Amino acid sequence: MARVTRIPFTLCFLVIMVLANMGAGTWSGVLADAALSDWGLSHLSVRQGEVFRLLSATFLSHDLGMLLRQLVFAAAVIGAYEWTEGTKRAMLVFLSIDLAGTLIVLFGILPLFVRLHPSMDASALAVYDVGMSAGGFGLIGAFVARLRHRWLYLVVICLALSVKVSIAFDAIADSVHILCLFMGFVLQRALNSRRRNPDIAPF
Repeated sequence: MARVTRIPFTLCFLVIMVLANMGAGTWSGVLADAALSDWGLSHLSVRQGEVFRLLSATFLSHDLGMLLRQLVFAAAVIGAYEWTEGTKRAMLVFLSIDLAGTLIVLFGILPLFVRLHPSMDASALAVYDVGMSAGGFGLIGAFVARLRHRWLYLVVICLALSVKVSIAFDAIADSVHILCLFMGFVLQRALNSRRRNPDIAPF
């Protein structure tokens, strides 16, 4: 029981994911179109003032396969970071990177892709997306920044992401993953600089 109380943010996050996707119909196979349009996130929806979507979209998944993967992903990355860094810091790092990284991609990187990439048009700005990978990759970067051989791990992760991008490029998801990975890494390095022994041994 004492171990469970060390990760309340992780547990609450997982419960909300399960309940939100039950309500949205994802557990039956696919996120309902109505739920995606009502709660999903896009450049235009936020631009129109629907800022609640920055939170609601985080807990939803496009289909059952994605939901199951993200439940495991959330349990692993949020749980590991909260276990080692504490609940308050886990909430702060996850939510701040999830919010900031998403906004940078939606209003900085995505419009740039639309202008420069011949296969994209303005309709990409209205495409709804869901998922918690922005904050999740931020926590991966933050956790890696605590390791002794952090630069090696960071390079390996970046190589893995580059392989994925070369196979199937997704402007929003891939941009979010790469950006938030580095945001988490930099943020954690800043936090580590305030400690005498910031690294996790022996990795």
